[in-house]
Amino acid sequence: MAKQNRNTIYTALPIVATAYGDKFGVKVRIGQDVAYTDGKTIVIPNVPHDYPYMDVVWGYMAHEAAHVRFTDFSAPRRAGLHAELTNAFEDCRIERAMMDLYPGTATTLNEVANYMARVGHYSHLRDDEHPAQILVGYCLYWLQARAVGQPVMASYLATAQPVLERTFPQGVITRLSTILRKVVDAESTSDICYLADQVISMIEEEKEKEEEQQQQDQQNQDQNQQPQNVPNEQSSGEGDDSDEADGQQDSTQEDSQQGKGPGQSNEGDDSGEGQGQRSMAGADQGAENDSGIASRTAKEKLDALTQALSAGAGDVDGDRARNSLKQELSQVAREEGIPSYQTIRKGTDASDDKAKGLELMNRVRPATSKIRNQLFGLVQASLRCAKQSTRSGKRLDINRLHRVVAGDTRVFAKPQEKRKPNTAVHILGDKSGSMTRPTRSDSSRSLADVTDEACIALALALDAIAHVNPAVTFFSNSSESPVVCAVKHGQSVQANTGRFPVKPSGGTPMAEAIWYAAYELSKTREDRKMLIVLTDGEPNSSQATKEVIDLCERSGIDVIGIGIQTNAPATLFSRSICIDAVEDLQKTLFKLMEKSLTAVD
Repeated sequence: MAKQNRNTIYTALPIVATAYGDKFGVKVRIGQDVAYTDGKTIVIPNVPHDYPYMDVVWGYMAHEAAHVRFTDFSAPRRAGLHAELTNAFEDCRIERAMMDLYPGTATTLNEVANYMARVGHYSHLRDDEHPAQILVGYCLYWLQARAVGQPVMASYLATAQPVLERTFPQGVITRLSTILRKVVDAESTSDICYLADQVISMIEEEKEKEEEQQQQDQQNQDQNQQPQNVPNEQSSGEGDDSDEADGQQDSTQEDSQQGKGPGQSNEGDDSGEGQGQRSMAGADQGAENDSGIASRTAKEKLDALTQALSAGAGDVDGDRARNSLKQELSQVAREEGIPSYQTIRKGTDASDDKAKGLELMNRVRPATSKIRNQLFGLVQASLRCAKQSTRSGKRLDINRLHRVVAGDTRVFAKPQEKRKPNTAVHILGDKSGSMTRPTRSDSSRSLADVTDEACIALALALDAIAHVNPAVTFFSNSSESPVVCAVKHGQSVQANTGRFPVKPSGGTPMAEAIWYAAYELSKTREDRKMLIVLTDGEPNSSQATKEVIDLCERSGIDVIGIGIQTNAPATLFSRSICIDAVEDLQKTLFKLMEKSLTAVD
């Protein structure tokens, strides 16, 4: 994966993560140094913009988003083997569902698997691991390789297969394959939980079979070890030759009746001594396979079944590879993370009071008209076509014909094309509790009144200019609910004037508001972006605010700070003005907006 070198607001983790969240329909939060999901929200650690494996971050997010979208977290899971099997099965189901809904995630999810294999998050199963870990690990690798379709997992499955076969009886191997094929077709978390139960029931049945078999083998061994009736020995201690001969003759006749010649064994007999010896030999020692590693004895395989069924939380971790990845991302965030990254909160729509909106619009009508005319004149002047002298064309410039005498043939007039504004403007208005203070000139009016008037006058003036796309958002309260939307990009300002009178309250979450505005601007199609912030003082976090402003400016967004009866914004914004009333905007804002509204670069 190529390392990302562009440090812009558009490639910053909060912006891209929020875009992914909106695409997948899930909530995303930027954590400081943790990665987890609570079933409703995905928390991503604040890894830096230049982290070389950002595709892994997005792959992790896609996997967790799949859980949020498709997993029923209320489905019952019993701690131990059932929960671990359910998790492994569900990981397969939700990734397949995600790839069906968003085919592009297949590449990202495969990239995560490749990375986790390359750095050692995945591990090959070993014979000395807990039987439950071997069982769950094999299921996970089988599903990832064959159901999800991740080629890198094929080698892990290849080494897991013989470990599983050496650990469990053949009946488990055969029946497990059947259940895994059913997992591929599962449609819900409930189906997955049921199939996990099926695996456990199958193991219990196989355990009973093994116990019965071993009891039968023990009975056969005990029977074969019982003392046989033998002839009385003579006092001399020597056997009777005639008796020995008779015994040999009887034995030969018996073998002939059984279809065997002398010297052949009775291994084929159902109850013979040979079977008892073979069965117990299999129980006492494992046979070597092609790898040279001895399989577990029948008793050890029975013990493995028992251990798997009784496994606790500390015995098996089917998600250990993904947990290892989360720990890695968390460590990167702790060591290299950017603390100023903020979670981009969703804006809530302001209540619509049309009567107050109409009153406010009428109050600022004169100021709006002057600002609009001034900005409109600026745009029109920039669009006037200048003439360029060329050596060819369709129209002669009579004022340049005299140049022909001097050998200059540039006598044709060609108009120069100029770009239209094509600008998205996002206005942020401070509605913190301090905005309730009275203005210096009129104690009956508050700073919030000046903010309302300035925001609506600017928005109405900009909305009247073709190819300018304004939006207005107010910020207050706290970092958890920092923004209230009055007008969104693409909406009519005049139709939403009733949403401007937002009541001031709480603190000044300016950094969070700017992140929100930057994200909204990133979704607009206009070539130029502009951000105007109106405030009466210091934000909750000056450092975080300054960093996001600098990032916006480096990304080509024109940022302007407007102080309401204060010069405080000058400490945060490279370009700022101070106003006492809405009428001051036409005097001070003109030059600052010239770059964004014209073709001047």
